[in-house]
This record gives sequence, C-alpha cells and structure tokens, in this order.
Amino acid sequence: MVVRYNLHVKATPAEPIIQMAGISKTFATGVKANEDVSLTVWPGTIHAVIGENGAGKSTLMGILFGRIRPDGGRIRIRGKDVRLTRPAEAIRLGLGMVTQHTTMIPALSALDNVILGAEPTARGLIDRSAARSRIAQICSRLSINLDWDAPAGTLSVALLQKAEIVKALYRGASILILDEPTALLAPEEADALFALLHSLVAEGATILFVTHKLREVMEHSSHVTVLRAGRNAGDRVTATTTQDELLALMMGARTGVELAPRSQERISSVSPLSPPLPVLEIKGVTARNDRGAIALRDIQLDVAPGEVLGVAGVDGSGQRELAQVIVGLRRPVAGSVLLDGVDITRRSVAWRVQHGLAFVPEDRTREGIIADFSVAENLLLGRQRDPRTGGGVLLALDVIEDRAAQIIHRHSIRGAFPGTPLRALSGGNQQKVVLARELEVQPRLLVCMQPTRGLDVEATRLVYARLRESKARGMATLLFSLDLDEILELSDRVAVLFSGTVAGIVSAGEDERARIGTMMTVGHA
Repeated sequence: MVVRYNLHVKATPAEPIIQMAGISKTFATGVKANEDVSLTVWPGTIHAVIGENGAGKSTLMGILFGRIRPDGGRIRIRGKDVRLTRPAEAIRLGLGMVTQHTTMIPALSALDNVILGAEPTARGLIDRSAARSRIAQICSRLSINLDWDAPAGTLSVALLQKAEIVKALYRGASILILDEPTALLAPEEADALFALLHSLVAEGATILFVTHKLREVMEHSSHVTVLRAGRNAGDRVTATTTQDELLALMMGARTGVELAPRSQERISSVSPLSPPLPVLEIKGVTARNDRGAIALRDIQLDVAPGEVLGVAGVDGSGQRELAQVIVGLRRPVAGSVLLDGVDITRRSVAWRVQHGLAFVPEDRTREGIIADFSVAENLLLGRQRDPRTGGGVLLALDVIEDRAAQIIHRHSIRGAFPGTPLRALSGGNQQKVVLARELEVQPRLLVCMQPTRGLDVEATRLVYARLRESKARGMATLLFSLDLDEILELSDRVAVLFSGTVAGIVSAGEDERARIGTMMTVGHA
C-alpha cells in the first residue's frame, strides 16, 4: 500500500538552508562533471535531484558533503558561507550522506562500522550498550532487521545500504543526502524508508535524494532540481510539474521518451505439446550462507530458452546465495544445477562461462569491474583467453580496442573511449559496461542481478531493449531484482523466494502483483 503524503509547499522560509552557486568541477581526465551549477534547498523539505547518468548529480552531492573539492563556486549552509574540504566538516554542520556504494570496513561488525569515529564512552571504554540502544531506536522506526554483530563484509548490498542510513542518522544528521536510497529495496522497504523520511521532515529535518525513479519524485518530494550534461536544466515545485515535463528537462530535445512496450511473445504461448528443453535446471538445491546457516532449502526451478524467470523476494530471502550457486561461486550442500542438460554443480566458474553462462552481479564495484582498468580491458574480463583476442598469450590490442569501440557505440556508453579508465565513467555507464560485456558473447543463460540499479530512465529503456533482443535470440534469463515493477516488466514467470524456499511460481502480470507481494512477506498467497 502506498501512503500518500501532504506535499503542499509551506510558506517559503526567510532563508534557504542550503545554497550552492556557480559550482564547477572538471576532473583530471577532462570530464566536466559540473558547470556553473546552482542549487537551493529550503528547510523542512524533501528535495529531489534527478538527471541522466553522467549529468553530475553524484559529483554535486559529493561537493556538498566535502568529498570532492570544486574548482569554483560558493556554498552557504544556514545562511553562512562555508568551505567544505572534508566530510568531517560537513558532519559537524549536521549533514549526513549515504552513497550508492558502501564505505563500511568489511572486517568490522556492522555495529562498529556505525559508531566508528563517534563511539559513546563510559569510564574511558566504548559503551556498546548505549550504542545498541540508540541504533535500536533508529531501526524500529526504519523497520530494519539487521544482525549488527555480523561482519560488514558478509552483508548483502541492500543490508549495507540500510546500515549506512542508520550510520548517518546515528550521527544526528539534520540534513540527510541519499544517493539512490531505494535502488536495492523491496517495495515495502522503500515505503518504510520514505515513511521515516517524511517523519524526519515533520520534525524539522531536510532531505536531499538523488533518484532515477520519477514516481518517487512525484510521490515524495516537494521540490526537484534537474541536471543535464553537468548544468542546471530546471528547478520545479513538484506539485506544479509532471513526469513528462521532468523527462523533457532531463533529455532536452528528446521528449516523450517511454519505456519500450513489453514483448507480446510470451513463453506461455509455446505449445504445451512441444515444450522446449530447459536451459537451466535447479534440482533440490540446498545451500548455506557465509555464516554457515541454511540460506536455501530444496530449490526447484527451471528456465526455458527465450524465457525470463524473475526471482522476487524481500532482501535476504536467498537471492544472493541462489545466484552464487548457479554461477559457481558457492557450493551447494545438496542438489544439482544443470546447464543444457549437463550437470555443472561442481564445474568451475571459468568452465561455466566457456559453455554459455553469463553473470551480471548485484555490486559492480566489488564483483563486476576493475575501476583502474580501461573500458576495453573491462569489456574483456573473463574472456581474455578467447582466441579471437590473442588467446591470453599475446593479446591483440588493436582487435580488443576495435571491438570495445563497437560495443561502446552499440550500448550507448556515454563519455567512454576504449582507453578511458572505467572509474572516470558515471555509475550508470559502468553498469552498462558490465551488461554489455555479458550480452556481447550471446550467452545461453544470463544470471542477472539488479540490472538497472542506478540507471536513469533512458538508460533503463536501453537495458530493457538489450535484454529483450537477447531473449528473442533464445537467451534464457534468471532475473534477480528487488524492484517488483522491473520484475513484472521483464519476466514471463515469477518465482518468489521466502526465507530460502520457493513460496510459489506465477505468471508475470499486474493482476498477480498483490499475490506476489503476499508471498514475499508471509510465504504463501
């Protein structure tokens, strides 16, 4: 259930809480991320910042939080000019920031990461009881269930993001900056997060959030700033604008952009008298998580050629472990995995890749890319032994660069050349590199996790188009996503995981949304 909030704009306060004027930033690579950008935020509001990938949103927020030094411009907070040269200065001014990628130390517990640098003490010792009590109060309001004693390195991306939000609130932030806060949250979790944000605003807090989800902008923000190609494209009061107007501001002359319609060629249209043999078969798989507890129990699934099987479930239901078992990153304790009828349960990752399996991980920075490598080198990862590129002995650099240039063009990877360091690209364009690398080899099976995380509307449309093109060629896809809209948009069938078991498998369709949601939360329809 979506809760509607009263977003009527209050009488304008005497003074903005944040003013950024003339902000410019050009990186050493020559990328001009911000050019003469201005941003005005009023106290007690939820202010959205939107724009296509590479528009400069994250750079602007990084400047505001002291992580990035601008080349020019002024920042005024609560009526006073400030020079923010490091995050500690922003934190002292009451700012908190949650980025797309975790800043937590993997070896430390989630609790120690949250209190690091802000530890409560009693008699000269860290008072963890006081910290736990304060964290528990925050978590009860956020409806977060998290093992705070678990090492941060064992937590999923979504749980790490939730811990980062708690970390900012723990430090008493009254101005909270969130970069794609719901990218990895299930619908119910996203609703709970926004409920918290609205309650914080009611108490006097101010929220800035970067998002690509225009529905979130329309439902939850009172003001919105649009960036395009590093510059201001417009500022709007949300109540007086429309999604179409915001899209037009984001994309300039490319107005009227819509997501490509769903393919009408449904897997269910295949005659039941001659069903295709499955590409992937999962038979009775049981597996443990990183802490040794059972995470999957007797999983039975199959995916046919040209089918997209969506896997839905709240975070922590076993999606991560299931993907790892299929790809070969986790060994099951029981059951088997078959690819085109061949048992691959004990095969290496490299063998699976060579025989038609491709993988888009949920966290590109940890599992999908090497940021210091070039775009061409990242597009080659995992397939560097291909004879067409030199077979891993002496790489054919001219072939590799020509191939990379073609892929960059086909997949609309912006700001990229074959030799461009990957870290110079925006997060969304890095994600395009990962997806392009996997789709270009025309795999038999794609295991795809959070494919449009951090992507804007136009980039999402392109990703969906690429996935549908590969589906039409017969590629089987296992799609893991915490975005139920995405699951329903792309899938032919939906398997719902609940506490490590398959709660049910249904046809994808809006009429099944409520049933899927029920299975996600209680385990049965």
